[in-house]
Amino acid sequence: MNMDNRMLLSNVLANLEVELITANHNLCAPDWRDLNYTPDYSKFYLICEGEGWLQIGEKDYYPRPGELFLMPEGVEQSYSFISERPFHKYWCHFTAQVGGINLFKLLDLNPQCAPRQPELLTNVFQELVKYSGSDAVYAKLLAKSKLMELVAYYLMDLEIDAEQLSFKTSSAVNKLSEVLDYIDEHITQNMTVEELAGIVYMHPNSFIRLFKQYAGMPPIQYITHKKIEKAKQSLTLTALSVTEISEQLGFNDMFYFSKQFKKHAGVTPTDYRRRIRHP
Repeated sequence: MNMDNRMLLSNVLANLEVELITANHNLCAPDWRDLNYTPDYSKFYLICEGEGWLQIGEKDYYPRPGELFLMPEGVEQSYSFISERPFHKYWCHFTAQVGGINLFKLLDLNPQCAPRQPELLTNVFQELVKYSGSDAVYAKLLAKSKLMELVAYYLMDLEIDAEQLSFKTSSAVNKLSEVLDYIDEHITQNMTVEELAGIVYMHPNSFIRLFKQYAGMPPIQYITHKKIEKAKQSLTLTALSVTEISEQLGFNDMFYFSKQFKKHAGVTPTDYRRRIRHP
């Protein structure tokens, strides 16, 4: 995976929103079986022991103990017992979206994952099941954090073969990579959506939808974010005044620059520099 793709993937994951539907840990019933259905939610199975069969899309799998399987939303699936030793497994149903779009429609992933630290995944699942069944005030928030951990560990384990972390629509990714390069090269200028859309010969409205789908935010918001990150570097590494940094990055209005900086960094540029130099 090249650097631009990694940058896009990082943006997608930074804007990921997950919702847990349910989670449990049990022994599958002897009649555990369903064929050719397409769920409107995704599932994780962590196999503890036993035997069974999964079909995800057009491919058959016979999971082994210790393996983690993703059964993504919107993909036709089947499952069944195959012996007198049914699966004993942890499982959860959930949704994962970026900008309202199913994460697994954006990424081309291998459903089968062999965790490098299966005991770590077991511990996360144990916590997930505990919080999902709790009526404590903070239980849902803690369950969501554990679900986010599961997604992260799944993707991290797949990165053993980095090419498995690729986007499904390579032409769209290539277009966005070209735009991201342009933004980096012209970060000191004020760019418009029409200008960026013209680089890849797209209508501005279509370009905004595509950009948000993969970058997780609209293009102008992304540009502002990159400018503020550049301003942080200048505040940390140079003696330039706040006004000079603002003008260098194309902000003609100091008040607007300070407002945007505080919105992204949580403090004003002056306070940021003070905290960096006197932690």
